[in-house]
Amino acid sequence: MSESSPRTYSLAVRNGYFYAQWWDPQKGKRRVSLGTKDRATAKRALGQLMAGLASPEPPARPSIDRIMQGYLEDRRPRVASFASLEHASSAICEHLGYLQPDNLTTQVCRAYAKTRHEQGRRGLPPGQWRPLSDGTIIKELVTLRTALRWAVREKWIDSAPAIEVPRAPKSRERWLTHQEANRLIAVTTTPHVRLFILLALYTGARSGAIFELQWDQVNLEQRIISFGQGTGNKGRSIVPMVPQLYEALIQAAEGRTTDWVIEYRGQRIHKIKTAFNKRAAKAGLDDVTPHTLRHTCATWMVMAGVPFEMVAKFLGNSVEMIERVYGHHSPDWLKKATDALSVFSGPRGPDNTEMRNNKV
Repeated sequence: MSESSPRTYSLAVRNGYFYAQWWDPQKGKRRVSLGTKDRATAKRALGQLMAGLASPEPPARPSIDRIMQGYLEDRRPRVASFASLEHASSAICEHLGYLQPDNLTTQVCRAYAKTRHEQGRRGLPPGQWRPLSDGTIIKELVTLRTALRWAVREKWIDSAPAIEVPRAPKSRERWLTHQEANRLIAVTTTPHVRLFILLALYTGARSGAIFELQWDQVNLEQRIISFGQGTGNKGRSIVPMVPQLYEALIQAAEGRTTDWVIEYRGQRIHKIKTAFNKRAAKAGLDDVTPHTLRHTCATWMVMAGVPFEMVAKFLGNSVEMIERVYGHHSPDWLKKATDALSVFSGPRGPDNTEMRNNKV
C-alpha cells in the first residue's frame, strides 16, 4: 500500500473495549480507542472517524483505569521507555483503577503511597518481598497526574484533580574520583561493558541514549558523536570524543557485526546493570550505578571550572539544573557574591565607611 492510499479501518476489541484499527505503512498496525463496549456505538464512532467528521466520542464518566488505558494507547508510539510507563500505570490501576477522577483526594494519594510502601515491588514470586523506593511511587503518581491532564485535553473530563506526590528523595551525591574511574576501567575487560563505561564516563550520556546509539551517529573522522533526539525533557547532545574513547570506538568499529555500537554476540544490548555491578564490586566501589558515570562526567567538568552553560549543552540539561545539582563543585560558585561582600568585612567607622589601618 502506498502512503497516498486511503486508510482501511476496522473494528477490534481489546479488554472489552472497541478500537478502530488500521495499517500505517510507516509504523505498521495502529489503533485508537473508541471509548465504548457497545458495538453499535463503536460502529457510529468508527463511521465518524472514517468520514473525518469528528474524533471518537469520549467515554462518559471514565474511571481511572479507563483513563490510564486511553493515555497509554496515545503515548505508545510517542515515548521511548513505554514499558516503564506501562509498569507505573499498572500499579495505579491495581489500587485506584475503580475510582472516578473526582474521588481522588489528598488523603487518597497519601493512602496510595503508604499502601505501595507496604506492598513493595510488584511481580515478585510468592513469598518474596522487596522494599519500594520513594522514587518509584513518585513516578507512579506523576504518571497518574499526567494521564488526568491528558484526559482534560481530550475532553474526557472537565478538570483534573490535584495529585499529591511524596517529597522527592535527596539526589545522590556519589561520583567517582579519577582513581576510582581508572580502577573500574582497569577491571573491565569485557569489550561491550568497557565501551559502555567509556561512553557514559566521557560523554555523560544516559544509558538509554548509549544503548540506542548506532554507528551512523558516530563520526570517527571528525571525532564527534550525535546522540540524536531525546524524548520529553531528556535532551541529547552532539559531543566530541576524548582520545581514550576514540581509540575504543576505533577498535569496536573494526569488529562490529551490527548497526548498534553496544552489542554482544551479534545482538543489540538493552541493559547492562548486572554486568556493571559485578565490575564495580570487583573494583571495590560501593553505591555505584551506571547513572553514576553521568554524575561523574558532570562533576569533573564543573570542578575543572567549565562554565555551567557549556556543561548543560554537553549533557543536554538546562543551565538551572546544572547549577542546582552540581554548582557547589565549581571553584568559582558564588565567588562574585563573596567578592561583593568582602568590601564590607573590615571594621567600619561612624559614617559606615571602611576604616584603614594606616601606619605612621
